[in-house]
Amino acid sequence: MESERWIRTDTILLTAGLLLIGYLLGDLLLLVFAAVLLAVGLDGLARAIAGRLPVSRGWALVGVTIGITAIIVGSLGMSAAGLVQQFREVSETLVYFAERMQAWLTEEAGINMMAEMNDENGGLAGAVGKMAGHVMTAVGAVTSLIILVVLTLFLTAKPALYRRGAVRLVPPDRRLLVEDTLSALAHALRWWFLGQLVSMAFLGVTVGLGLFLLGIDLWFALGLLTALLTFVPFIGPLIAAVPIVAVGFTEGMQTGLIVLFGYLVIQNIEGNVLMPMIQHKAVDLAPALLITVQVLLGLIFGAAGLILAAPLTIVAMVAVQKLWVEHMLGDKVT
Repeated sequence: MESERWIRTDTILLTAGLLLIGYLLGDLLLLVFAAVLLAVGLDGLARAIAGRLPVSRGWALVGVTIGITAIIVGSLGMSAAGLVQQFREVSETLVYFAERMQAWLTEEAGINMMAEMNDENGGLAGAVGKMAGHVMTAVGAVTSLIILVVLTLFLTAKPALYRRGAVRLVPPDRRLLVEDTLSALAHALRWWFLGQLVSMAFLGVTVGLGLFLLGIDLWFALGLLTALLTFVPFIGPLIAAVPIVAVGFTEGMQTGLIVLFGYLVIQNIEGNVLMPMIQHKAVDLAPALLITVQVLLGLIFGAAGLILAAPLTIVAMVAVQKLWVEHMLGDKVT
């Protein structure tokens, strides 16, 4: 009895220690996980191309990497100045929309939030401190981006090397189980990554095209912003709706209603038709569970936790299915 109690206590202490380490090294671990996620996605694209064209996986990977880099650099190079100007106009439009809402609230309910916010800014010293903070944040973001790119390239170049190293960390009699679990994780993350890319492209193109047809000048910036935010399921498209609808209503009440209705239609097509066709090959994430994890990780780790909440949830679900439900309980998951 004492031995069993010691084992349980030892397990609890080990789990608590791992959770503490995960919290203390959270930013680094999330950066490594982001690199793994991108590497799995690029590897999946390269394998898909190699399976359909007479090229090796290595050359397919080179083509995918060069193609993605060319698209990003080409798009930014051709429209960088205009894109920056459009994002500036989007922010100005949001400020204008917020001021109009504040004026309405002040007139109808006597609420003056803008004055309260201005009182909290702290004058010149506060502005200098905020500017220094923004500079440090920008430097940290650039450094993290460089590390992310380097890690992704190394992981994508020889994924089998790192996979074999991870498998060798477990006892020989458990290695087949770990191999099976890693394969299931890779399969689920690949299809989730593909699904997010398809959703990003669909929402970005349809929103941008719709705004262009309505004659809204900021269509390109809003379409790009929608595509980027769609990488975060559920919460991302809701955040993207705010500037889109705000810009629409600044063009007029009729235009704003058309934009709102059109965005709801596009979002429903993406969420109820497009994503289920892809998610059945990965893991069907319960919305309530995913939103809870997003809020929790967002509170603990900030934006990085919010962005990576969905793939982390997939990893946890697949690990529980393989290691606990199937291996420990003997209940095969279909």
